[in-house]
Amino acid sequence: MSCPFGFGELNIPSSRAFWDDCDEDEIPSTEPEKLQLSIASREELDKALSKTNLLLVIEGLNVSNFAESVLLKDAKKLAGIPSKKSSLHFVNGTMIAVVEEDLSRSGEITELLISEKIASAPKEVVTLSIKPKVDYKSENITAVRDEITFLRSLGGKVNYVESLEAPNFICGVTAGIASWRFSEGLKVQVFLAYTDNVALDYLAAKPIIKLLHDLDIDCAETYNFKKSDDSHLYM
Repeated sequence: MSCPFGFGELNIPSSRAFWDDCDEDEIPSTEPEKLQLSIASREELDKALSKTNLLLVIEGLNVSNFAESVLLKDAKKLAGIPSKKSSLHFVNGTMIAVVEEDLSRSGEITELLISEKIASAPKEVVTLSIKPKVDYKSENITAVRDEITFLRSLGGKVNYVESLEAPNFICGVTAGIASWRFSEGLKVQVFLAYTDNVALDYLAAKPIIKLLHDLDIDCAETYNFKKSDDSHLYM
């Protein structure tokens, strides 16, 4: 017998007997699904971690296309990260975590990367967040009005990149990894790329590629982006 409740109303029965089979106080025991890395080979992952000098965490909307073209051509995929097209790769002593931005799961993914020692094993960690330019707040906004993409940093060692000023902030997995590394007294450089084109194209990607080169991270010289026909416009 079901409980004597209707949507938006309470029906009180005439006798307590009608409540005997009501399981209104019973709450189904359901545990949330625990996120896991889709690891191709635990042995290969552990071996790569032992050789990793630098971890690059690059996060943003539609960032996987940029990463595949610029960073991952010679890299070996080690695992899938549970967020859309996110994945973990290794090449020439550098671990690369490509994270498609999903703020609803960023905390869990951060904890996962920490627990698997991906965030703790490397001596150096660089995080790069690609964000829409409209998110940037400044009293001197006219200084970057004509820039397609411009960079800001926290603790960055690239001298031409200005520090991120209040009230701007970082979020997502990059923020989680950076905060944890900082609290543990470990090295971390935080960079943000604010761009008019979050999906990135040849021009929007140029400052980001220059930054990667200046950080001694192996990457392509240019971004040969693939234009997607998703505008639904007809010629």
